[in-house]
Amino acid sequence: MADNALTGNGLQEQGAWARDAASVYTLPDETRNRAVFLNVQGTRQLDNGFALSANAYFRRIVTRTHNGDVNDAALTESIYQPDAAEQAALTSAGYTGFPSSGATAANTPFPQWRCIANALRNSAPNAQCDGLINRTETRQKNLGLAAQLEGDLVHAGLGHHLLGGLAFDANRVVFSQGTQFGTINPDRSLTPVAAFADGTQDSADAFDARVALTSHAHTTSVFGSDTIALNPHTHLTVAGRYNRNTVANVDQLTPGGGPGSLDGRYTFSHFNPALGLTFAPRGGLTLYAGANQGSRAPTAVELGCADPQSPCKLPNSFAGDPPLKQVVTTTVEAGARGLTGSGVSWNIGVFRSDNRNDLLFVADNASGYGYFKNFGRTRRQGVELGLSARPHAAWKLGANATWLDATYRSPETVGGSSNSSSDSAQAGFPGTEGRIQIRPGDRIPLLPRAVLKLFADWDIDARWSVGADALITGGANARGNENGQHQPDGLYYTGAGRSAGYAVVNLNADYRPTSRVKLFVTIDNLFNRRYASAAQLGVNGFDSSGAVRAQALPRNANGDHPVANGTFLAPGAPRTVTVGLRYSFD
Repeated sequence: MADNALTGNGLQEQGAWARDAASVYTLPDETRNRAVFLNVQGTRQLDNGFALSANAYFRRIVTRTHNGDVNDAALTESIYQPDAAEQAALTSAGYTGFPSSGATAANTPFPQWRCIANALRNSAPNAQCDGLINRTETRQKNLGLAAQLEGDLVHAGLGHHLLGGLAFDANRVVFSQGTQFGTINPDRSLTPVAAFADGTQDSADAFDARVALTSHAHTTSVFGSDTIALNPHTHLTVAGRYNRNTVANVDQLTPGGGPGSLDGRYTFSHFNPALGLTFAPRGGLTLYAGANQGSRAPTAVELGCADPQSPCKLPNSFAGDPPLKQVVTTTVEAGARGLTGSGVSWNIGVFRSDNRNDLLFVADNASGYGYFKNFGRTRRQGVELGLSARPHAAWKLGANATWLDATYRSPETVGGSSNSSSDSAQAGFPGTEGRIQIRPGDRIPLLPRAVLKLFADWDIDARWSVGADALITGGANARGNENGQHQPDGLYYTGAGRSAGYAVVNLNADYRPTSRVKLFVTIDNLFNRRYASAAQLGVNGFDSSGAVRAQALPRNANGDHPVANGTFLAPGAPRTVTVGLRYSFD
């Protein structure tokens, strides 16, 4: 069982984070999870040398989120001075203290009156309220059954290790979302008003962010493998798995199918083969090579947002959808591993994985909106190295390194309004809606090129042990900078468009007063290093003083108000100390 509440999950704009590492972009920012998991498994040895094993599981997860966000649509509007009709609505409702004239960004850093007035009139809170309060609830139930038969036999003079089985997994997801308008306060919290993003406002820009979706999915699998001992040094493995996935979406708001409805039923099936060969010419050395294929059916989220005629806004909004194809991944790998007589173990491997019919969120003309589509291929290839040794019986040292080249292999157009290289910026209209072009060879964001892990463990005596490890990782492009061409100008675009590399050191110590009791302490991020684990480009709703910045930039030649954009970072965890006790009943 698990019950946890997470606060402060959101990203922070790079400049604000540099000024104050404890700052937040907007409040509230809460995610609460409750989970129950039950797993039962058993094995029975059969008389013919085979073993039959089975397991069953049940999982229930309830996730609720309560998040305040900046309403980007209001940042191009005049949100400060109520007009005559709005003043009349405020007076009629009993409000006082609102300005009759002269409210500007300079003297009203946190405007609220136009938002309140438009909520009273149910007119245009989507254009006059600078904040949104998003609430979601996701209820999931998962259950599964699996059984497999495994054993050895000799046929035609060759040894075979056989495995075969069946699996069935089912899940039900009930998702709901609602958005309420609000105003931003000086402490970055939001005060709600009595207006919701339900499409009822008498405004051309009114939008409906509600979602009420029920999804059922079932996966049936048949799998098997045969590892053949060709000789004492060489083993060939042949394997395969057949999956059949069914996903059914039921829209509680717009049932019955048709435009705007999430109703739909989808079936995907695929057979995934695998082939592997190992060769151990002498003790301590093993060479290997293999190829395999895997597949992933689109999720309910992706299936609910795949119609170019009904684009949606991520992460949680949906729209009606045509079918998507499942993603198929083909992987080839080869390498060697060994153990020397002095106790040094090592490994080296190369790999390449190609995704076909990969899924990408593609930009639409509407700001921030788009849809999922199968667009082509992506590739992840690289080299993995590992080394560990025991220079002394009490010491163990090691290192693991990965070099990763993760790239798009097909061209595509995606949303890039916060990217300085967008088509609108190149046309002379920076800070406005735009798109960017992905070219084959562009790096996939959020994936660093190089990662190095180091560790050292010291068994002081039979009771005490200490250890340390370090994670050193390179930088990566931000989401929104898929083409890698973003360049900040300090006005319309700020921030580097990527997260920097970092190094984090962790420490741990164990004490075992008895064979069953272990006391432990861990210190993560020992030196309290400030770092960011990811980055994303987005609209920045605040100026350097922390005030809301609507219409902060002059109109362009098209008569549009540009908005300021920044690089947002996902701050890494600060120094964390954990103390615990483990007791073994065995």
